[in-house]
Amino acid sequence: MSAAFTVELDPTPGRRQGEEQFLLHADGDTQRVVLHDYATVYAVPGLYEEVVQRQLECASPATVADVLVEAAASVDVAPGALRAFDLGAGNGVVGEELVARGVTVVVGADGIPEARDAAHRDRPGLYDHYLVGERLESAEVARLVTEERLNALVAAGAVGEGHVPVDALGELWSTFPSGSVLALTLKDGEHDHDVADVDAWLARTSDTGTVVRRRFRHRLSMAGNELYYVVLGAVKR
Repeated sequence: MSAAFTVELDPTPGRRQGEEQFLLHADGDTQRVVLHDYATVYAVPGLYEEVVQRQLECASPATVADVLVEAAASVDVAPGALRAFDLGAGNGVVGEELVARGVTVVVGADGIPEARDAAHRDRPGLYDHYLVGERLESAEVARLVTEERLNALVAAGAVGEGHVPVDALGELWSTFPSGSVLALTLKDGEHDHDVADVDAWLARTSDTGTVVRRRFRHRLSMAGNELYYVVLGAVKR
């Protein structure tokens, strides 16, 4: 069954990721959409997957899922023993990758209700809980960590400038027990400082050690350039 829309990427050079745009043709109408206007993107079933996953070849969901499993293996924890919190879950693309590797995904969280609604629409039953908020209440997270026996925190492109602040990540991570596994992907462009900020946080976090760190091609830009991120895997002692 073909999609009820077509998409034309705008290849204007020099735009940052948050400025990229495309034309959406649907129902006889054409709309210019900013890629990071997630409320608009998630409102159309399959649109995020078409633009980001297929046309821009985004590798972050699969990469962060692989690194979570790799980091867990470093402390002899099998994928099936992981119970995950998916931070910046969107419509469930990362959660789906985790489940494909045997991880139990329990909680999703995102800053906008449209993401939660899209996840429940597109991947019903994937998340038992889905939290909405720009900054989550650590007490609520702590309760879920305890009640749901969570031991994995995953964030694909959700931490850093314009997203979840690093100190907020630290608050969430502090609620997880010893032996928990963390996996993040972070922007690593010329003008980005997300990796440095997370490195500084990890250096201050004496109970957490990095076990996986590598640079990878996150996706293509709409202008056709390769965008690189860093993926980190860490374990709480």
